[in-house]
Order: sequence, then structure tokens, then C-alpha cells
Amino acid sequence: MGNKLKRLVWNVCCTIFFRPFNLPFFNKWRIFILKLFGAKIGSGSIVYATSKIWAPWNLEIGCRTCIGPYTIIYNPGKIKLGNKVAISQYAYLCTATHDYTSPHHTLYWKDIVVDDYAWVAARAFICPGIHIGERAIIGACSVQTKNAEPWGIYAGNPAKFIKKRIIKDE
Repeated sequence: MGNKLKRLVWNVCCTIFFRPFNLPFFNKWRIFILKLFGAKIGSGSIVYATSKIWAPWNLEIGCRTCIGPYTIIYNPGKIKLGNKVAISQYAYLCTATHDYTSPHHTLYWKDIVVDDYAWVAARAFICPGIHIGERAIIGACSVQTKNAEPWGIYAGNPAKFIKKRIIKDE
């Protein structure tokens, strides 16, 4: 099936079978629908009904990961989220852009990878081709234009390294 036709079928099914089921106890149903369209999703993961997923067949989610409310997963390229990843509300993961040097303004994409225990905070924007390391934090409203090292905290536009993440003993 061609990409445009797959997207059309997905959008119709999403509107009818995914979005209306906005209560938490319908999460397993939403996961089932995403898997029907080719998403790979580990156990215990949560995907909010208000999230917008462009192509479920290009989405891989580990165990106990959360895609929060009103997130946008624009994934003509693949997006791989590790285990126990948090993608907070209104975050935008974008795998595609246009070649501004091309007379045809050609669309191209680069995959996004978010490693285990990382957190993409509210309204953060993750650019195409970015790799976010294990336990890294991308601060609220940040624009991540470069890879994020493991255990790093990044914030700003463009996001810059702030400091290493340290977990306190309690």
C-alpha cells in the first residue's frame, strides 16, 4: 500500500477508533490500534488520545514509556523511544524537513532516537536526526538541534548543555 493511502486509512481510523477514547482505561485499546498500524510498543506504555502520530508504522516505543497529551509525533522517518521515556505534553518530535538548497524544496527525513529514562519536557521541539542519550533531560520549550549526551540537562533555543543530571540519594 502506498504511503499516501496508508496515511489516509490511518487518519480515518485514528479519528474514529483512537481519538474519541480519551479516558485512561482505553489506553490498551489505543495501543492495540497503533500496533494494528505497525507500531512496536512495549508493555506498560501509555499513549494519550490527544497525541498526533503521523505514521505509526515508523514508531517504536519501549516498555513503560509515556507519550503525553497533545504531543506531535511527526515521523516520516523512524522514531525510537527507549524504556521509561517521558514525552511531556505539547512536545514535538519532528523527523522531517526540507532541503532549502533544492529548487524543488525536497522533503527529507532523519530518524530520532531517545534512549532509556530520558525526559523531553513540555513544549520541547526535537529536530530531525537527534539522538537523546540515556537519562538526559530536554527542558521545557527547548529546541534540541544537536544530540544530547547521556545524563545531560539541556535548555533554551537552541538548547544548550546546562549541567550533568545527578540523582540524589534519599
